[in-house]
Amino acid sequence: MKHLWKWVVISLLVSTPMSALAIDKGESVSQLLKVMKMEEQLSGGFEAMIPMIDQLANSLQLNKAEKEELTDIYRSWYINDIDRHRIINELANLYSNTFSQKEIEALIDFYSTPTGQKFVEKSTVLMRAGAQLGMQEAERAQPQLIEKLTPFLEKHQAN
Repeated sequence: MKHLWKWVVISLLVSTPMSALAIDKGESVSQLLKVMKMEEQLSGGFEAMIPMIDQLANSLQLNKAEKEELTDIYRSWYINDIDRHRIINELANLYSNTFSQKEIEALIDFYSTPTGQKFVEKSTVLMRAGAQLGMQEAERAQPQLIEKLTPFLEKHQAN
């Protein structure tokens, strides 16, 4: 019985700081996502999809009205069907598993600065511009891809 109490006390001593650390880390991650304005970024995330929608509209050779209809379909899907709260929770887990408590605190410190807030403000625009640049380069290099894929596709279509 004496040994049982000893193990109970040791278990409590060991587990309490670890669970407190997990709570602190979870709270820190929540604070990080808040200072990064993650919910606002996700709400505005539709804008990052516009280059992809534009590319699809161009490849389908849609007129202005058809392009607007396509954009409305994507917008409705993004607003009504994407679970942003689920994404926030998954991002919280990702940040928690990727960064130490000390690193999370350093990120909070950075994103709390004027430079960090400017980064948050501009990141959506920068990501959209980066996606557009990537798509433009992919379009430019598409003939080379087709040239490389053609023998592969011909080989596998014959089978």
